[in-house]
Amino acid sequence: MGNMTRNKNNKNHIKEEQHPVDAYYECISYCDINPKGIDEDCESICIERHLKGNLW
Repeated sequence: MGNMTRNKNNKNHIKEEQHPVDAYYECISYCDINPKGIDEDCESICIERHLKGNLW
């Protein structure tokens, strides 16, 4: 059981160090897709949350 807890903590630690672009793609994967493409509001939220402060 101790190993399971340690592995869980390691996964959380890795998630915290996720590259902003990877975090953006993960976020956008939850957005709705409509005939015109990815939902623009959702995409904007992902950009604001994961890219704006980290890359620009």
